[in-house]
Amino acid sequence: MVALPTLPRQVVLVGAGHAHVEVLRSFATSPMADVRLTLVSRSQTTPYSGMLPGVVAGLYRKEDAYIDALALATAAGATFLRTEAVGIDLRSQHVSCRDGAPLPYDIVSLDVGSTPNTEGVTGAAEHAIPVKPIDAFLSRFEPLRARIRERPGRIVIVVGGAAGVELAFSVHRRLTAEVIDAGLRSRPLKFTLLCASDRILPEFPRAFRQRCRRILDDRGIEVLENARVSAVLPGTVELTDGRNVAADEALWVTEAAAPSWLRASGLVVDERGFAVVDGTLRASGHDNIFAAGDVAAFQPRKLPKSGVYAVRQGPVLARNIRRLLANETLAEYSPQQQTLYLLSTGERHAIGTRNGLVLEGDWVWSFKNWLDRRFVGKYRIDGAAPLDRGSPRG
Repeated sequence: MVALPTLPRQVVLVGAGHAHVEVLRSFATSPMADVRLTLVSRSQTTPYSGMLPGVVAGLYRKEDAYIDALALATAAGATFLRTEAVGIDLRSQHVSCRDGAPLPYDIVSLDVGSTPNTEGVTGAAEHAIPVKPIDAFLSRFEPLRARIRERPGRIVIVVGGAAGVELAFSVHRRLTAEVIDAGLRSRPLKFTLLCASDRILPEFPRAFRQRCRRILDDRGIEVLENARVSAVLPGTVELTDGRNVAADEALWVTEAAAPSWLRASGLVVDERGFAVVDGTLRASGHDNIFAAGDVAAFQPRKLPKSGVYAVRQGPVLARNIRRLLANETLAEYSPQQQTLYLLSTGERHAIGTRNGLVLEGDWVWSFKNWLDRRFVGKYRIDGAAPLDRGSPRG
């Protein structure tokens, strides 16, 4: 157990991800004496990834899916720094920020998410629209809608999993509605989904894949499998097998990459550059550093980069920060063996699966909507305190 210095202790939360909003909620409802909490985030609000497809599809307002990180930090008595972390000095125990003096810490926790992985793909960073970070994607989606209203074209979505398929459904619904609203029915959009594997959603049950594929086919969304991208150029996406796919717009929803500064800071990282953590979510070799969400590589068991796990890590992270401050034994995070996965189809309709069981219907979307709104509602500020806690999905 690390020996923390004399009071007060500096606890720095880097990023306002799904796990850190729970840490803030915890300190807002039950403060600790002689603890100075600081939140470092590039934005005053943080989006909930589970509701992003609904925002894109037009089923939610943007504000429905956002948590006010500044208000939550204020309720927790935390200092809010609107900036971005670019490194950690492990020896002097300082967080380096893009604009400002080094920030000292006694305990630091990382929940900064991930970045788009465009490594090795010529032109992807310049000509494709990455879905992560989510807030940046939503700001770039609005100009895309405007361009489509002016000139419908060919939309290519490069996917790496279920998030890409779900986004394809939502983008198709929203942009098709834009074209109809603009009176351009005679100039239909063309949607193509590029999948690097030999079938879409290979990690999901067969019935789940079939239902998704049926909806894609019904909506005229072309699916190209074994389609590995080598380059994204103006007007075209080139594949490694020599095929060219016409593309007026390219959306990038592939496997995410880790921030480069994690490795540069000297933290122990996995082969993809994510911070290795043990069962208590502490960074390997560092008793006073935690990591959660996409940025963490959970050592006991490999976990998908999914908000479902970040949500479940939040209470454990909050508990362990408190226990470390009190010099108590830390709790273990035990990820669920089978997660409930709910995929919206761009309409008020969804497909769900858990333990091999596959369900579909408007009622599945209604259940997902209830869960998502309940999660975001936990972090709404009523006066000076967040609302009561509910149970996240998983």
